[in-house]
Amino acid sequence: MNPKDLKDLNHIHRQMLELEKQATTQGFHPEALSKLQKDLEAFTTHKDLEYRRISEIASHLHPEMSMKHYVSWIIPIERLLRKELRDDEFLVFSQDGSQKSLEKIPLVFVLHNLRSAFNVGSIFRTAECFGVSQIYLCGYTPLPTQNRLAKTAMGTDTLVKWVEAPKITDLLPLLHRDHYNIIALETTSHATALKKDFPNSPTALVLGNERFGLDSEILELCTEVRKIQLRGQKNSLNVGVAAAIAAYEFSRQLGSQ
Repeated sequence: MNPKDLKDLNHIHRQMLELEKQATTQGFHPEALSKLQKDLEAFTTHKDLEYRRISEIASHLHPEMSMKHYVSWIIPIERLLRKELRDDEFLVFSQDGSQKSLEKIPLVFVLHNLRSAFNVGSIFRTAECFGVSQIYLCGYTPLPTQNRLAKTAMGTDTLVKWVEAPKITDLLPLLHRDHYNIIALETTSHATALKKDFPNSPTALVLGNERFGLDSEILELCTEVRKIQLRGQKNSLNVGVAAAIAAYEFSRQLGSQ
C-alpha cells in the first residue's frame, strides 16, 4: 500500500468510526454521510481492483440504514488496513445505566503480576458485571491510572473499588485474618474442580501472570487451589476468560443458596 492510499484509507476509517459513534444516539447525519461517500468514490478509478471495490461501499450507505448494516461496510476498510481490533474499539453500550447497579457479592479478585493492560481491563469489566466487591492489584499488575487499561475497562474502573497492594505476600495474610477463603486459580496437579461448592464465607480469587501463573510460595498462602476443567488439548485459558468463568460459577452458586 502506497503512502497516499494508506493516508486516504485511514481518513475514511476515522470518519466511519466517528459516524458510528454519533449515529448511536443521533442517527446518521446526511451531510456527514455525503462527505464519507465522496471520499469513498475517490477510489472508483484506482488501478487496483481491491481498492475500486471500496468505492462501491458508497452506494450502500443511506440515512435510514441500521447500525448492523453500516458496521458491515466498515469491516472491508479495516481488513484492507489490517486492523487488529480489540473490543474496546468498537463495542457500544447504548443501554448502560438503564438498570440499577447489582448488589455486591462477597468475592474479590487478587491479580498478581499480570502483564497485559487489556487483560486487567477485561477483568474490571467482568468484576463490574458480576458485582465483585473489590480488586487488589499486586506486583507489576497495571493500574487503572494507565490510559490503555482505562480504555479497555470502558469506565468500569470507576465503578469497581480497587486497591494497589504491591506485595501479595503481605496482602494474603491480611485477607486470612479477615476470614476470607483464598482460592488460587491455577492448573496444578493437586487443584480441585472450580465447580466444587464454595464455602459460606467471603472469597478471594487469586489469578497470576499470563505466562508463568502463581509461584509455589503464593499457592502456600492460599486456602485451596482450583482449576477450570477443560476438554481440549490445551490446559489453560486466557486469564481474563478464566476470571469471568470463575466469577460466573461463584455467582451461580450464590444465587442457588
